Amino acid sequence: MDLIKKYLSGEKINLYEKINDLNIQIPFEKKFPTLFAQKVTKFLAENVHYGETTTYSDIGIAIGSKAYRAIGNIMKRNPIPLIIPCHRVIRKNGELGGFMGKMDKVWETNLKLNLLKLEGSK
Repeated sequence: MDLIKKYLSGEKINLYEKINDLNIQIPFEKKFPTLFAQKVTKFLAENVHYGETTTYSDIGIAIGSKAYRAIGNIMKRNPIPLIIPCHRVIRKNGELGGFMGKMDKVWETNLKLNLLKLEGSK
């Protein structure tokens, strides 16, 4: 819990790395049951760091897939969004896109924007 408080107070913490440092295993197979979903989320967690953003298509290119909508669907079903930082995934045109499976809810979009601002990427 202290890690999340530090992160939210603006400390540059990669929660995925810190959790791994604590030898806490993320159950990728349970949380993301398909190999495709595991590939997408592991790529995001391991390669898109604090203060960085990427796009759905960039993730697809990196993992060898053109299933950009499927990547978006994986992001919207992400049960651990600060650890698997789906807020760092934006649209190719630079727009935020949805967050937590929502595009029409102001608070979800504001949360995504504020997390990106906290990390200095928007």
